[in-house]
Amino acid sequence: MKEDLISLSDYVFDRTWHRLTGLGDAEYFWEPVAGCWSVRLTSGSAPSADWEPSTAVPPFTTIAWRLWHLTGCYGADRNELWLRGTSDGTGEERCAPREAASTALEALNAAHGWWRTLLAGLPEQVLEEPLGRAAGPYAEQSRTAFVLHQLDEQIHHGAELGVLRDLYASSQSE
Repeated sequence: MKEDLISLSDYVFDRTWHRLTGLGDAEYFWEPVAGCWSVRLTSGSAPSADWEPSTAVPPFTTIAWRLWHLTGCYGADRNELWLRGTSDGTGEERCAPREAASTALEALNAAHGWWRTLLAGLPEQVLEEPLGRAAGPYAEQSRTAFVLHQLDEQIHHGAELGVLRDLYASSQSE
């Protein structure tokens, strides 16, 4: 089972990575509609991502925002905490918004590598165990169910990135 999960994860990442080839800064920050959530650059501070957890219907997002979010799907501390029961606390840095397409892609690649190492290091039998208290309302769900949920997120957001790239390319040819 573990090898199947890793294989699917690698396939999903490779497909997404291929779709991101050639991403530049203009496209990274492109706002196809007014009011997009994005990664914002402000003088003298680190890039920040727009976020409002109580929003009933989130606004449209830029490639920068979606790439930041996908990096978090791969590299968040929660993944290690829920799957291994410990966390090194470096997820916030690993998944921080990036100031340019190139550094965002580097962060995504590193987060995927971290995720792959996490999965590969799990003993097969652990995948059948419940997540436990750290997972709050999902405590009784198996670790396999959580990995499948994360893979669904990775597929979903990778597809959105592909569509945004297609929209950008189409908008440039008009």
